[in-house]
Amino acid sequence: MDQKIMISYDKEADVMYMSFGEPSKAVGDEVDEGVFARYDPTSHALMGFTIINFSRKFDKQPKAIGISVKA
Repeated sequence: MDQKIMISYDKEADVMYMSFGEPSKAVGDEVDEGVFARYDPTSHALMGFTIINFSRKFDKQPKAIGISVKA
């Protein structure tokens, strides 16, 4: 079965949320300034990302963010 990627943006808070599958409870690890990788608290599987100050990070030029993913 294919897994959906869910993306939402809160303009007022300037936060972008990306979840692999339906959003659910997770623990976060800041992997870059204002960029949080979210993991399942039990299996430690990557569940998505949260990026704060999104519009300031991605306003005009695309930006690559290198993220180490826990195995």
